[in-house]
Amino acid sequence: MDNTRSFYGDLDEVKQKENMDMHVCIEEIGGKWVSFFVERRVKFTSIDELITYYKTNPICYQQIRVFLKRPILLQDWELRKDGLELIKSKKLGEGAYGEVYFGKWAQPFSVDQKEFHKWCDVAVKMLKKDDSRAALFEIMHEARLQLQLRHKNVLAFRGVFLLKKPIMLVSEFCEYGSLKDYLQKNKVNVDEKLKFCLGSSCGLEYIHFKGLIHRDLATRNILVSQDKTPKIADFGLAKHASSYKMRRNTKIPVRYLAPETLTSFIYSTKTDVYTFGLVIWEIFSNGQEPYMKAQPHQESVVPKNTVLKAKDIRELIKKELFVKFNAEAPLALQQFVTNKLFVTDENKRPNISEVTTFLASMLKVDLTKMRFSYKIQ
Repeated sequence: MDNTRSFYGDLDEVKQKENMDMHVCIEEIGGKWVSFFVERRVKFTSIDELITYYKTNPICYQQIRVFLKRPILLQDWELRKDGLELIKSKKLGEGAYGEVYFGKWAQPFSVDQKEFHKWCDVAVKMLKKDDSRAALFEIMHEARLQLQLRHKNVLAFRGVFLLKKPIMLVSEFCEYGSLKDYLQKNKVNVDEKLKFCLGSSCGLEYIHFKGLIHRDLATRNILVSQDKTPKIADFGLAKHASSYKMRRNTKIPVRYLAPETLTSFIYSTKTDVYTFGLVIWEIFSNGQEPYMKAQPHQESVVPKNTVLKAKDIRELIKKELFVKFNAEAPLALQQFVTNKLFVTDENKRPNISEVTTFLASMLKVDLTKMRFSYKIQ
């Protein structure tokens, strides 16, 4: 027999010491759960039976009679594992705290007040077995932020499985994987690349409209759906703030940082805009990461084609020797990104709405429908 532990980990132990809660004990024989109880004298074959019993019969605890009165129902985003089929042979990726697998989820819907389920493809981020409180905080932080977002260019969040370990975060499945991989594996013409830029910009515009800064924009964190719609993903570093100052000892990807982040450790919507300029550069460089090797115009700092180290990148950005586009990128786009996004003074950078408007003008697209769910002046 063992006490179950909630997903709040050590916090639960503190509550227990303060007599603020009580665990349900599970009796296990031969690897199977055979009974549930909070008092050894009364055992049940299911949690449902236990709850039904204690609605009308008291739990006797330290001379106190306790009844169950008000149930706390699962939220729509708190999913049940009996509606998920995880396919571990199909691993999609791995991060610091978890692994991502392909799965099938029974999505509920109702018709004439009758409940039905439709199986759909999903991506499942699963905490590793040795999950820590830091990992738990990370995945729940990401879930809470994604709950606020509903936009065609932001990865759709389905919910979290919390009732039993391992905790799993469920999102829509994107057929083509990351935009970085898609660009590296396929021949993509200029018009398609501009559409990827515009869709991603619309997604970021919506994220900023909702009061968030992403802080980790890159083509590796933008996914491509079956109809080739780009969707911004990976909100592990995102913050609900207009600006955020990180700790000095935090490990960060230098090649994607805005000049002001390198000097003052500040993130803002304007640093997202600078980094989005690098996303545009990546798209027209077929998924290549920025600042991998020195370009000809950077030879005053490092020799041409030198593999750049963090200190080299810092020096190049300090001297405003930002990356340059290849000849494939339209000249108007090159000039816009170089003169407006890759600038040291953040106050001279446009907001993401202006970037979106510019990209739409290049494609002659009406933004009215793309901004249907929110208002941007």
